[in-house]
Amino acid sequence: MKSNAYRTPSLWGVFLLLCIAIFASNCAQIAQPPGGKKDTLAPKLIDSNPKMRAKNVKPKQVELFFNEYINAENLPQKTIITPGSGITFDYRAKPTSVVLIFNEPLKDSTTYTISFTDGIKDASERNVATNLKLVFSTGNQLDSLSLSGTVSNVTTGTTVEGALVGLYAPRDTLDAQRNKPVYYTKTDTSGRFIIENVKAGEYDVLSFTDKNNNFLFNPNGEDIGFLKQRVKLDKSVNGLAIELFDQNTTPIRIQRTDSRSDSYTLNLNKGIESYSVKFRDTKDSLPSTQPAINQIKFFRTKETTDTLSILLTAVDSLGLSNTLRHTINFRQKSKREKPEEFTYRPDPVPNEAVEPNFTWKLLFNKPIGKVNEKRIQFSIDSLSSADLSSFTSTTGKQQTELSTRVMTKARKFIRIKLNKDAFESMLGDTITATTITYPILDPENFGVLRGRITTKEPNYILELIDDRKAVIQRLKNVPVYELKNIKPGKYRLRLIIDTNNNGVWNTGRYEQRVAAEPIVYYPGVILIKQNFESDDINLSY
Repeated sequence: MKSNAYRTPSLWGVFLLLCIAIFASNCAQIAQPPGGKKDTLAPKLIDSNPKMRAKNVKPKQVELFFNEYINAENLPQKTIITPGSGITFDYRAKPTSVVLIFNEPLKDSTTYTISFTDGIKDASERNVATNLKLVFSTGNQLDSLSLSGTVSNVTTGTTVEGALVGLYAPRDTLDAQRNKPVYYTKTDTSGRFIIENVKAGEYDVLSFTDKNNNFLFNPNGEDIGFLKQRVKLDKSVNGLAIELFDQNTTPIRIQRTDSRSDSYTLNLNKGIESYSVKFRDTKDSLPSTQPAINQIKFFRTKETTDTLSILLTAVDSLGLSNTLRHTINFRQKSKREKPEEFTYRPDPVPNEAVEPNFTWKLLFNKPIGKVNEKRIQFSIDSLSSADLSSFTSTTGKQQTELSTRVMTKARKFIRIKLNKDAFESMLGDTITATTITYPILDPENFGVLRGRITTKEPNYILELIDDRKAVIQRLKNVPVYELKNIKPGKYRLRLIIDTNNNGVWNTGRYEQRVAAEPIVYYPGVILIKQNFESDDINLSY
């Protein structure tokens, strides 16, 4: 008898299989079925208690009602209540509403604005309820004046997001390190701000990067900017521009040291503009350099003892000086220690095209002791030759820079041969011999930039900056300028108002109400093309 491999299933079996399939299908579809329309709408405020723009109310708490389920996050950090800063509250989130319970009574006859920034979102797709605020008055009228503008960084020319902008009640001495603003807000992603429902009156306007969210300015970690003139607010004011600057007033101190048998380096906590050294024993002396803005390096000569006591006076970019006592201890020379090589860096770099007349610099890592001019040979188009004595040279930066004004009639190239004994450091070592070649540039391979500077300021500096933020060309007090021989690429152009006429940009001092020297950037990036002249690139202040 044959067995049947396939049997017809019974009705009960078919029914059981269908039930299992339906059950499995239901279990697999816990999530929302795909293909539905995505929620892109933010929660909408449909009611509040007190009502929007209500008068003669003095609530102990406020509640906002929305048209959908919401999510409330970090409201104490993301809620701005003005006037007055630091008003604290507890909050309770409900499915479609949020309640703020104040920890202190509100003031009489005051218009309050509560802004929620990005603290309220919908529960499903987390769409932010932007521009969400509640306005009400504890008196019989609503203040309606506003103040708006932008905040930018003075050195970069870019806008600043999240900066606190505050209005301060006039005082004989305003100190944002101790006093909190009466009205305040924070800038948006484009650096814009608006403070609304402000009471008429006079205000000092400040802005700073309130990194610790305490409404107080910290001069050692936050940038600050302010309007020089007090604002008299009897009508709404728009278009204000506040520029932030960095003023690090931390005293100069030594962070760490690096001791070798032939050198001793002080690493400071901040950059300095200048320094001077006095030795406890007047017979002592050491050559020194500043290899970086926050470093001072001393070099041991043959007559130097192992230990020397010094008084170091350093001055930072704000003009703040500090005098430090320190003992220099040179390390005993070990077999493993290799002496630091006497090196230099040419400027311009080798093989960079130059004009027949240009300034040639050598930047050394140790102070120069001797220069043998006859051992530095210049070859001009292989037709004529000269040594360093044929040109005018100067040394600077603690004898670590040699600057030479090269004047030639070269058409093809200038070749400079440095022999091993061309330079000797104060420690007695010499450089490695080399030959540097500079081709004479062809103007057709470069671009030209021209324009006009319009300002009533007597002293200013024009700078062309490449995409690495390096200054490529620099002019001072030239109302009609021409920048030639610019390599093709992207650049920015800026105008520095040199208020104190010292040739460099200076930051501000808030405690003295001295603003940073203004910097004006040409809007956007300037594209320089080969053999192309860009005209009418104008700047004004």
